[in-house]
Amino acid sequence: MNEYARAELVAVIRQVRTRWRTKLAIRGAVGFLVAGALAIIAIAVALDYFRFSPASIFWFRIVTGVMLVAAATWFFVRPLMRKVTDEQVALYLEEHEPSLESTLLTAMAAPGDKDASPALVQRMIETAVARLHEVEDGARIEREPLRRFSMAVAGLSIATLLAFTIGPAILRQALSALFVISRSVEAAAPYRIEVMPGDATVPKGADQAIAAKLAGFDAAEAAVVFKKNGAADYERLAMLKDENGQYEGLLFDLGDSLEYFVEAAGVRSPVFKLSVVELPYVKTLGLEYRFPVYTGLEPRTIEDGGDIAVLAGTEVRLTVTPTMASKGGRVALGEGESVELTAAADGTLTAAFTAKTDGFYRIELEAPSGDRVAASPQYAIDILSDQTPTVTLSKPGRDTDATPVQEFAIEVKADDDYAVKNLELVYSVNGGAEKTIKLFDGQRATPEVTAGHTFYLEELGVQAGDAVSYYARATDNNAVAGPQRATSDMFFLRIRPFDKDFKPAMSMGGGGGGGGGGMDQVGALSQQQRQI
Repeated sequence: MNEYARAELVAVIRQVRTRWRTKLAIRGAVGFLVAGALAIIAIAVALDYFRFSPASIFWFRIVTGVMLVAAATWFFVRPLMRKVTDEQVALYLEEHEPSLESTLLTAMAAPGDKDASPALVQRMIETAVARLHEVEDGARIEREPLRRFSMAVAGLSIATLLAFTIGPAILRQALSALFVISRSVEAAAPYRIEVMPGDATVPKGADQAIAAKLAGFDAAEAAVVFKKNGAADYERLAMLKDENGQYEGLLFDLGDSLEYFVEAAGVRSPVFKLSVVELPYVKTLGLEYRFPVYTGLEPRTIEDGGDIAVLAGTEVRLTVTPTMASKGGRVALGEGESVELTAAADGTLTAAFTAKTDGFYRIELEAPSGDRVAASPQYAIDILSDQTPTVTLSKPGRDTDATPVQEFAIEVKADDDYAVKNLELVYSVNGGAEKTIKLFDGQRATPEVTAGHTFYLEELGVQAGDAVSYYARATDNNAVAGPQRATSDMFFLRIRPFDKDFKPAMSMGGGGGGGGGGMDQVGALSQQQRQI
């Protein structure tokens, strides 16, 4: 019986020790969460300050690992490694449960007293066990701390999760950079600059375009930072931002190999190398535009050409002067078409093509090895629109009226960006079939035409109350896409009766009423014709 009571007492002591260690673990979790969250926030701010450079990600990964191990040691390992004897647990219980009145300490010490009566020892143990049962085996000592620390852990976990989920983006970026260690530090950086062409081989004397696209951030400015072979210092070249948000820069007349990177808002791209070799490149590019015949324009020569902006159907003739002798090459038009370059006796190369649609082109020359290499930047081809002609009725420029025997003069003006081909006057009497009068027949190419016509109303056979509608129509001479037509506003000529003198009737007879009705009918007819 004594051994059974002793075992029951020891079991209660162990339960109390277990609950006490659980409390320490949960309290350590509170400290670990607070310290870890604050440390990661501080590291995220530091990483953003260093713009998530690969070096900073590498070192802060180490710092984060050391910090987490240190926090776990301090808040978990250190408290739980403490050795607590049964007597210390008994003292802890006595301190937090005064109702035990030292019975537990006495029962723990009694078996060691050789002079004590076995029956008395058994009685003391049974009394201590009974007292422990009365205080729920000491469970209520840790109940409130366990509840409080558990709620703190839950609250801190939710707050931390929300902060890293919907908080500033740098927190999520820092978590990804620090803990997704399967990626390299370069790939883990959320701020990146993608550079084209990267490492490349370029002909000596060539101009090299550098393009940069920012990923994960934006910047007001960007620059190419480069250092030529043998140079001690880096040079900077500002880049321009295009409408797509991409930055572009151009390195002119490369004579030596160089290394370069792009920098924006403190973020740097990897370092790349441009290897300059002896390859043919376009030294000068001459262009000659032979416009479509219908425009009447003379050929135009551009000595130092590049981008092309011409009308559809324009023949573009190229003359390429290379930096070194080349047997041939081609003009690459877009992705699929090309025109071969023909070598001339003076060392130049020539080709011609007809500009039809928007696109781009570049020059490729044959190197001494026989390979064709890119020998120019990529130039744009922009097709300009042939505008529709404009036509106006300058005189009289408004609705008017006339008598049936009056002469009525009209003046028409038309203009086009290249040439007016036809100009016509179209009229109709009382909404009838339209009739056309030719004002200009396009025998000579002219961008502006002014013409007139006089209506002899007596010959038209109109009467009072009739209406003549008229407008002008012009056509340009676009022989590529087809003639374009434009019309002027429509105006009306109302035919009024000859002037008459009217006087008020002396009586309210039918004659006066009839005269008024006739005038009303003429006005109504004129309005009806105008609506037609």
